Amino acid sequence: MQQQTRNTGYPCTLICAVLLVLLSNGVSGQKQYSKARKLELREDVRRMFQHAYDGYLRHASNYDELRPLTCDGHDTWGSYSLTLIDALDTLATMGNFTEFRRAARLLEEKMDFDRDINVSVFETNIRIVGGLLSAHLLSKRAGVELEPGWPCKGPLLRLAEDVARRLLPAFVTNTGMPYGTVNLRYGVPKGETSITCTAGVGTFLIEFGTLSRLTGKTIYEDVALKAVLALWAYRSPIGLFGNHIDVQSGRWTALDSGIGAGVDSLFEYLVKASVLLNRPELLELFHEARAAIDKYMRKEDWYVWVGMNKGRVTLPVFQSLEAFWPGILSIIGDTEPALRTISRYIGVWKKYGFLPEFYNIAAGEASPNREVYPLRPELIESAMYLYRATGNEYLLEFGEHMLETLEFSAKTKCGYATIRNVVTHEKENRMESFFLAETSKYLYLLFDEENFLHNDGSGGELLSTEDDVCVVQAGAYIFNTETHPMDMSALHCCHAHNEDIYTSLDLQRFSPRAILERSKKRQVALQEQWVPQCHPENNEFFNKEDENVQAQDSGKEQEREQSGASTTMAVDIEVFDEFQQPAGDLLVSNFEQIREEREVNESLHRKVVTRNQLTVSDLDEFFAQRRESFASASEALNYVKTFMANYTMDVAFIQGLQLYDSNMSSVLGTGAQKEYESRMRTLWQLYELQQQYVANIRVIQGLGLLTFPADGDRIPSHLTEVLDSLDKSAHLEHIDPQDLETRVSNTSSPQLVNIRKVILKARNAYAIAMVNTSAMQEFAIRIYLSGTSEAGVRIHPLLEDAELSQEARKRPFKLAEERDLFSYARRIVDFRKRMAETVDRLQTLMQDIPPPKRKEATVDSQDANADASTVYTQTQAQVAAPAQKPEPSQEAKQSTQIQKGKLAENGSGLGEEESGCVWSQLVQTILRKTTVQRVKFDEAVLQENTRKALEKHARKELPHHLFACHRPEYIEGFAYRDFYPEAL
Repeated sequence: MQQQTRNTGYPCTLICAVLLVLLSNGVSGQKQYSKARKLELREDVRRMFQHAYDGYLRHASNYDELRPLTCDGHDTWGSYSLTLIDALDTLATMGNFTEFRRAARLLEEKMDFDRDINVSVFETNIRIVGGLLSAHLLSKRAGVELEPGWPCKGPLLRLAEDVARRLLPAFVTNTGMPYGTVNLRYGVPKGETSITCTAGVGTFLIEFGTLSRLTGKTIYEDVALKAVLALWAYRSPIGLFGNHIDVQSGRWTALDSGIGAGVDSLFEYLVKASVLLNRPELLELFHEARAAIDKYMRKEDWYVWVGMNKGRVTLPVFQSLEAFWPGILSIIGDTEPALRTISRYIGVWKKYGFLPEFYNIAAGEASPNREVYPLRPELIESAMYLYRATGNEYLLEFGEHMLETLEFSAKTKCGYATIRNVVTHEKENRMESFFLAETSKYLYLLFDEENFLHNDGSGGELLSTEDDVCVVQAGAYIFNTETHPMDMSALHCCHAHNEDIYTSLDLQRFSPRAILERSKKRQVALQEQWVPQCHPENNEFFNKEDENVQAQDSGKEQEREQSGASTTMAVDIEVFDEFQQPAGDLLVSNFEQIREEREVNESLHRKVVTRNQLTVSDLDEFFAQRRESFASASEALNYVKTFMANYTMDVAFIQGLQLYDSNMSSVLGTGAQKEYESRMRTLWQLYELQQQYVANIRVIQGLGLLTFPADGDRIPSHLTEVLDSLDKSAHLEHIDPQDLETRVSNTSSPQLVNIRKVILKARNAYAIAMVNTSAMQEFAIRIYLSGTSEAGVRIHPLLEDAELSQEARKRPFKLAEERDLFSYARRIVDFRKRMAETVDRLQTLMQDIPPPKRKEATVDSQDANADASTVYTQTQAQVAAPAQKPEPSQEAKQSTQIQKGKLAENGSGLGEEESGCVWSQLVQTILRKTTVQRVKFDEAVLQENTRKALEKHARKELPHHLFACHRPEYIEGFAYRDFYPEAL
């Protein structure tokens, strides 16, 4: 068992090959899970939770968290029994209502948040406010004696509002984005830094929105919405968010953009809050943000870190916090890319038995000093969501594996410990509260398919309120980022939302007669205007592209004439690279290369292709040809080429007949498919482009470019040799193909011999394909079968193998053709090389940073003041607090430790595990604290300013498909409503 959970030592190429097989054939599990087996695993999860929960109650009930190795407790986020609040709704999820009622009563009687302590706004919101709200909404199911007016009233709801009101002073800023830290009694501390992380700005809508809907006080939802919209306004020109921002000025202070630490829950809340609060405009923001993420960060189903302004890769690593992303994709119904991505992440888990905080994608191993696994829930969260969406038992198999490794490597006599190193499985003396709030809950819900939290709104319970009758316990249950479920149905039982969507509607327009009349008029208008795209009379459609090209050309000529008359000035500029070496010549050559490529692309687009639509009779005549009809092989080849060059395929036909092999996208990416289907082409151009793709795939797979070598030191040199060989292949055009391999074998380096052999093999195969009339006939047959109902066509080969080789020798390669042949392979190699160089530089920087000194156990209480809203860039404390003599009382000791922690806080404040990173040094040396004078908090002023700021963000009409899949059933439903409204 130990060998299964630890690093197997398999080479990266083998693991990546297994992943490629999974991706190409569909991810599926090897085991079959009966209902009884799933219930057994569910009970195993219950025992795991109970062991950890009992250990916390027995040894650390007066502290925030349990220390599972020494079986004692310590305070981390605020000294308010954090784990008890965090685990409360997990008790209800598992049906332990007796303990739920006892713990809830204990919180009601003893919890007091009027304390002079500094807390993280982000962590206090998601853990305390979220936990209390969730427990309040689950009280009825747990059998708690409810007070009149529930769910709009209740002791736990009042506690949640008390905490949220103490967080409101953080939102009094110039931008509306909140500070990262507040004092629960006095508001924002004097001198508090105005720099906070992106997630710390955008992770309030679920908790504050729920609170507003239950209490009727709109200020909470308004300030949360204003913060998100303000953050959205400061995104980069290419649509990306940085990692840290100054909430007073809106200036980005950390420019790395990703979906992991410091940013993650912003995207999560855009999706979930749009559903919970019925705000589709938030989902529109998510789709816009995702488009930029997929364009710049997604690399072969991994997501890397890039610069927010240019989109260039800065850190090719996978962070364990990024594992939430497949779950979010499954919520919006995009399960296929979600499954591909989660299979990557599960592969990392199975390699080590756990997920390291940072996994170096380039090196295929855990990043140095980032091998810790603090029992995070993000991966099992995505597995639970995806299993609910797909029913794929591969995810159940992973859940069982995760449960086994936790039991084997993380369990202690009183709880479950953080894994300090995923390679050695060394333990650390900490059990964070989210292990009970999130990890255990998601594991339980994965195996408990009939749990009430899976309710989709199809059933509930009627509840009489003061004003009306509403439904509760119907769901859907929306989890906040700490996995505290909010009952969506209960939000409609209390105060009406401040925006009535029916007040501005003309109800007469929605009468059955009005809808029917509009539908008829719309149908008649469409029928009169519609012309098939393939119809010859549709000249406007086919000439539109040519007209646009001509207009662009004429505009450019006018610009040249005008610019020719102007006076130009020559300026000498010296350019240096990052190593202070002259780089002017390199820069000019790069510009020239870009200009040449742009001119080539423009010439291709300007090239007019005469439209000649292919018909079935044309193909029948083509298939009827025989070898004896031609005097020579060259004549037969010329006939086939002429035929294919004579007929064209429109974009709609290329897409509709699915001429592009979608399997190529797994190697070349989606850009190849877009290029293939971008414009009208002749059959010969389509065939030629397809063979170019095949040649590039042969090179990429033959050289193993989809994986990274295990020896990291040889990566840059290996990729440089590949690039040189791809470039030098253009000089082999005058050499006979039979002599090429002999000449290549004379090279001294065996590695270089292998590289050039692979390129030579792909080049020769492409040369054969360009004269292979049988392959061309098969390509035409594919079009014939896709466009007709014929069962099959028998082809008669026009050339024999010997004739193909002879014709291939007659066809010399042009220099430009040779250069462009392996453009995709060259692009991938160049990308891999830049990633490898980035990793090398980053590792060099990391080696120059001294390892952090281990803190004594007495310093752990400083974590009570750690600003968790800046989890990604918090630095090691450097300003030591002056020694103070502790008072005899325990309360005085805690106060002294709090003051020390506050004085030791520097930059954006980071946890112990985050010290020593590059961003820490950046914050530590550049981003110093700014002195901000705290003003007296006035809730009425904050509410008025927030309302004025939100007036310019009026809700606009959005397409229906934001919340629905593009499926025929959905379209038919709307058609039925439009044409037969009386039936509804």
